[in-house]
Amino acid sequence: SRLKVFAMALVTQLDRGDGSGCGPGEYPIGTECCPMCAAGLRVYRHCTARSSTTCIPCVADTYTDHPNGLERCRDCKLCDEGANLVPEVACTYTKNTVCGCQPGYFCISFGTEDCELCQRYTDCFPDSRVKERGTKTTDNVCEACPPGTFSTANMPYSCAPWPKRKEDDVQGEDGNSSLHSYVVAIVISVVIMLVATVIVSIWRRRKRKSQVP
Repeated sequence: SRLKVFAMALVTQLDRGDGSGCGPGEYPIGTECCPMCAAGLRVYRHCTARSSTTCIPCVADTYTDHPNGLERCRDCKLCDEGANLVPEVACTYTKNTVCGCQPGYFCISFGTEDCELCQRYTDCFPDSRVKERGTKTTDNVCEACPPGTFSTANMPYSCAPWPKRKEDDVQGEDGNSSLHSYVVAIVISVVIMLVATVIVSIWRRRKRKSQVP
């Protein structure tokens, strides 16, 4: 009967009104189910009983990353300079910005999609070397140079042995110093003996003169 058909149509419209009657690729608007706009587009005019959805592209610095019924594109994310972040992948009409660390930093805190906070890499200073190079998510690992080796630059990957010439120079300096001390000791001893001899000689002469009648 006509009453039965009307009741079925009313139920269908009510179902569509809460969105449950819309199929994949559709979105509810009023009592209608409109075709969604593709990623990179937004709704300019909703569909009607006589026309389909009208879509237009997102403008600069906005995007939609999946089919949608949005009247406004989403704003692209800005990477927080205070957290040492820079855009790693620029925003497009179909994809949001992906933030990463600026050069010299690594990520210490991740969000659901990308990095949220970066920290500066540790520097390996002279007399140490890089044991493990840092990555996007890990810090540099430094270690001291082994005994008998050294490094003079920041962030060296190896330590060099001390030049042998320097060791020879040190030994030569030690030898020259010992020889010099030995010569000085001999000279001082000779001078003391000469002075003592002169004093004794003078004393004897005076003694002889005092004994002459």
